[in-house]
Amino acid sequence: MLQPCATAVDVNTAELPSTPCLIIQGDMIKTSGWLISIEGHVVIGPHPFFLQGVAAFFSSYYVFNLEYPAAGSSTLEFIQRCFLGINPERGSKTKKRTTMNPHVSTLLRKLIDFEWAS
Repeated sequence: MLQPCATAVDVNTAELPSTPCLIIQGDMIKTSGWLISIEGHVVIGPHPFFLQGVAAFFSSYYVFNLEYPAAGSSTLEFIQRCFLGINPERGSKTKKRTTMNPHVSTLLRKLIDFEWAS
């Protein structure tokens, strides 16, 4: 989290991961902007619209043909498939997997069943 008026120069690059990272300006309730870093360098931003930041973040994995980091791969795959509607029939952006993560598949199935029951 950065101050609302922070710029790319204000980002502590020593703490950034090598994988794409969406950096939020402001607080969790009301964001004022976003930046994206890749390989420890801020490459995009600041920009004001959060949804465009999410799109740019996920796009960076596909444009640069990167895998999701192991620590958050299930969460990122869930967001990709459930909220963004990116559902390839084969493959995944997670390491060494040719099908959908079973945990993600189960959660999506339960959400669909819940929607039908309501």
